[in-house]
Amino acid sequence: MEQENSKPILQLVSLISTGAEDYVREAFAKQKVTVVYHEESGDNQGVFCLAEDDDCVIAYAAFIRTDGIGSLLKMIEDSIKPYIAEECRELCCNVYGGNKKIIECIRSLGFTSDMEGYQFKYDLSSPGSLDETSVLWEQGFTPDMLEPFIVLFDGAYHQLLQDNGWETDRYQKDPEHFLRALTRYESAGGVRSFWLQSQLVGAYISEGQYIRDVVVAPEFQNRGFGRILLQSCVNRMSSLLPGRPIYLRVAASNQGAKRFYERNHFVECCYFAEHTYPRPDC
Repeated sequence: MEQENSKPILQLVSLISTGAEDYVREAFAKQKVTVVYHEESGDNQGVFCLAEDDDCVIAYAAFIRTDGIGSLLKMIEDSIKPYIAEECRELCCNVYGGNKKIIECIRSLGFTSDMEGYQFKYDLSSPGSLDETSVLWEQGFTPDMLEPFIVLFDGAYHQLLQDNGWETDRYQKDPEHFLRALTRYESAGGVRSFWLQSQLVGAYISEGQYIRDVVVAPEFQNRGFGRILLQSCVNRMSSLLPGRPIYLRVAASNQGAKRFYERNHFVECCYFAEHTYPRPDC
């Protein structure tokens, strides 16, 4: 498909996430996209396509109108079932979060949810805040900080993971993996930690244009430290990537975090529901 003809498809896929849009754009450049359905008028307005490489097939569904939902769901099922039956490559399906019937359909086929949530974009036109971190001692990350980081991350995410029935204490259970990840982010200047005397109050991790984590220890929450860390992160990223957009993702179930980011000048720009098909025999 010519680049000009791919633009409306990419515009629809961007409703899911910027990462989805980037992946499909790259797949178009490699002629690795199959557009199963694309309509800009009629009962079902949107796109269903598949982008693939040697190791993975990812289906994308994004619709702004689904009046003829029955025929749409059948088309999606008929398109995906051969990949389920015949493929051993990783199979994923990412859906615009507003398409609830499509999400139900995908899950009925055996896909499991990886994450459902929102992507936010920082409003660059919002007034900047003064640096409020003077009460905290700011550092990066060194390997001797691993144990405080494990306690911080496991504690900060415990309630969210428990409420969703997800595995808790994952950092304590695999400290080597966490250490490797922190070391990699730190090597790119993406980890900042904030201390009150010898206590780790919180930390953030960024990567490129994306904020990956902003965490505050439970005993220090509701004291304004989250806002301080977030503004420090935004200021740092803005200085490193002037004029570039800043993004972050929030789980749909984490409504407290969603409201927090909205209060601090982040605007919802995408809504995603990401899935993987389990293949225990491949």
